[in-house]
Amino acid sequence: MKNKSFRCLWISQAFANLGDIFYVVGLISLLYTLTGSAFYLSLLPFTTTIFRFISSLLAPLVIDRFPLKGILVQSQWWKTILLVVLGIYITNFNHGFAVAVIFFIAMISLLDGVAAPVSAALVPQLVPKEERMKANGFLNMITQTIFVAGWPLGSVLLISTNSSIIIWLTVILFAVSTLYTVKIEVSEQTTVRPSNRDSIKSGWIAIRHLPTIRTLISIDFITTLASSVWGAAVIYVYVDENLQLGEEWWGYINTSYFIGMIFSGLIVIRFAKLLEKHIGFFIIFGLFLSAMLILLFGSTSIPAFALLLACLYGLPEQIREVIYTKLFQDHASEKTLAKIYAVWGAVINLTFAGSVLLLGYITETYSVETTFRFSSTLIFLAFLYAIFKRKDLHGEET
Repeated sequence: MKNKSFRCLWISQAFANLGDIFYVVGLISLLYTLTGSAFYLSLLPFTTTIFRFISSLLAPLVIDRFPLKGILVQSQWWKTILLVVLGIYITNFNHGFAVAVIFFIAMISLLDGVAAPVSAALVPQLVPKEERMKANGFLNMITQTIFVAGWPLGSVLLISTNSSIIIWLTVILFAVSTLYTVKIEVSEQTTVRPSNRDSIKSGWIAIRHLPTIRTLISIDFITTLASSVWGAAVIYVYVDENLQLGEEWWGYINTSYFIGMIFSGLIVIRFAKLLEKHIGFFIIFGLFLSAMLILLFGSTSIPAFALLLACLYGLPEQIREVIYTKLFQDHASEKTLAKIYAVWGAVINLTFAGSVLLLGYITETYSVETTFRFSSTLIFLAFLYAIFKRKDLHGEET
């Protein structure tokens, strides 16, 4: 935890995450100002998801051919350069500018799809095994804190400045992130470069041969189908129909959810040894607790109780995510881990995109309460599956 390179990694990620938030705020404002079209705004998350999915599938090709740190540094530099070009282009936009913005979003998403698994795979090289649970909890807590603070700050900047200034501020944040990434010191392993086909298949093959990771990804696939219930579309309807309050309560509920995530990061840091000793129990119990909390949340019409439930839901979610990360790190080697993360990212991106449409359809066709019951049922199925596969949650390390 006191390792200089680890400190550079989390500082780099903090600046990059804040930059990502400002980048989205700036582009949403820019697109809407230029087009006034809801269609173009919907293209932003759609393009991000699809191109991150494509990038995650192709990431092993890059991972097998270049050092992990080099990949991370280059991806950050290119993101910075792309935003510089975008910032310059803003001053001379024309009728085709909205399409150009979508192009920049696609290119940056391609870089993110490679950088995300590489960044996660660097942690085991920088932190001793006995401190990984704490390190993962700390990283997640920093990420969630920035998420909670970044969106309101981005909104304030948008009101007081404009999208162009926010884009240039993002350039500075990405540049600082890159400089800290350069300072990370890791020892890269020399590996034999496989064929392109073998590279793409390697992550999937590794998952097939590692029962612990295969079980975790299966559980995460089911819970991801349910997790988009916390997305803007469903919560907006929930606030209107169940709570019968103004749209500002959508923000209150999201804030409560992420406060719970931050608080759970502190719990992980404080009780890392206990969590590590009873990993299987906390995964299984956390799934059961999540299912019950979603069911209660979807049924209540009491605003204060809804805020409490949203906060509590963040606890098992975050603890489970940190445990997953720890098990991934313990059961795969350096480059294999990066490729497994790439596969995981591809599966989760595609699953989340599909679940948004599915839960939106259920909400519109039936009711928002039905949507929450459906999500609770999915997580309960994941709970039953985890019990059935509980031996895999303590599998042999590789």
